[in-house]
Amino acid sequence: MTERLSLKTCIGFSVGTVGVSIMLNAVTAYYPAFMSTVMGQSPEISGFLLMASKLFDALIDVAVGTLSDRTRSRWGRRKPWLLAGGILSAASFLMIFSPPELSQGAVMAYMVAALLLYSLAYSLFNVPYMALPAELTDGFHDRTRLLSWRTLFVSIGQLLSMAGTAALIERGGGGAAGYATMGLVMALIIGGAMTATALAVPVTGNAPPRAGKHMPTLGQLRAIVANRPYMMLLGAKVFQFLAFASIASCGVLYLLNVLEVGYRGQIVLAVTQNVVQALSLPLWVRLGRQKGKRFAYLCGVVLFCLGALSWLTATRDITTMGIVARGLLSGAGSGAIILMSISMLGDTLAYDRFITGEGREGLLSSTVAVIEKTSFALGVAVLGLFLKAFHYVPTFGGKIVEQPESAVLALKLGFAVIPAAIYAINAFFILRYDLDEAKLDEAKRAAEDRFGSGDAG
Repeated sequence: MTERLSLKTCIGFSVGTVGVSIMLNAVTAYYPAFMSTVMGQSPEISGFLLMASKLFDALIDVAVGTLSDRTRSRWGRRKPWLLAGGILSAASFLMIFSPPELSQGAVMAYMVAALLLYSLAYSLFNVPYMALPAELTDGFHDRTRLLSWRTLFVSIGQLLSMAGTAALIERGGGGAAGYATMGLVMALIIGGAMTATALAVPVTGNAPPRAGKHMPTLGQLRAIVANRPYMMLLGAKVFQFLAFASIASCGVLYLLNVLEVGYRGQIVLAVTQNVVQALSLPLWVRLGRQKGKRFAYLCGVVLFCLGALSWLTATRDITTMGIVARGLLSGAGSGAIILMSISMLGDTLAYDRFITGEGREGLLSSTVAVIEKTSFALGVAVLGLFLKAFHYVPTFGGKIVEQPESAVLALKLGFAVIPAAIYAINAFFILRYDLDEAKLDEAKRAAEDRFGSGDAG
């Protein structure tokens, strides 16, 4: 299991994250704009709908993770869940951005159903997907190598979900037709990418003897809490996703209403961020190997915060190069944060297996997903109320109107100041994260002595 993973395995595993990125980023970034500029709904309505869907998602995550841990099939534990999630993800994404012509009340009911299906589909794929890195390899640095490929495909997915979507929406006129075209094209990409991973990843084995037979018990929860690196990473994840919720809720609206650069500005920013994010990965892999994953992560936080705060100096006469310069900072910072956080998660899952002797990667991955989604749900709901309190004006048909100064201030705070402040708290938890290669190797050796090499690795 410590053999170097093949390039085929790395790419086969990583391509699925294109679908995950589109599902997460396109919905979180464009659903509030779709509802407030096309459907005529106030921002807090879309915020509460997203919050409800994420809370539902969080409720089912632990069940999906536990069931995938216990699954026995000719395709192993994870593949059946990945395949089902990929198919339903494509269908739900299309539903969200292509609603039929209905009355306002019926549209709300339709959106609730579409978002619930979206949440279910996302869990079915992403929870077992998050468990795979700890199962595919026990190599401390080989896991980073595997996840650097995943982060490369995250960049591709984000490029499609932010720039590709904007181009499709703009080509369709910025209204309902543009969003419907975007929904169809992206649904096909989501389904294709997720299905490719479901078919390509190696079978990682059926439920091991110590995978657990029931939902989490008090003893299991105590063992989770005893995994200090995992708990520190959970704390960091809370604030990482609160920051992401703030940016996602305000980003497109900030570019449309404050800078007035339209969807073209969104395309420039997204292309810059994701190209830089991809190109920076070899640097972060090298820095993580030489100085440690925690150090590389913190470097990313500093760059990201500098990029976020730089938007406070932006005005409506901002040039393309001004957008590009800010995208350079946030893209490089995001590359470190994404790569190191998922690599560190894989390390903590392996560490848990060594200290407990149980193969419960799905359960632990689902716990992370619950934290992420609950944090994000809270964030988008609060930001929706925040924008309403500052008198943001919703519109129909993609129309952009002059917003009051209070709404402009709220968008500036939500896109620049709040994310930077939240990431400062995120860094506090990462500073207390202490799982390195030596500690993981020590835990593995101790597990081999206590449980035998089979259960340990």
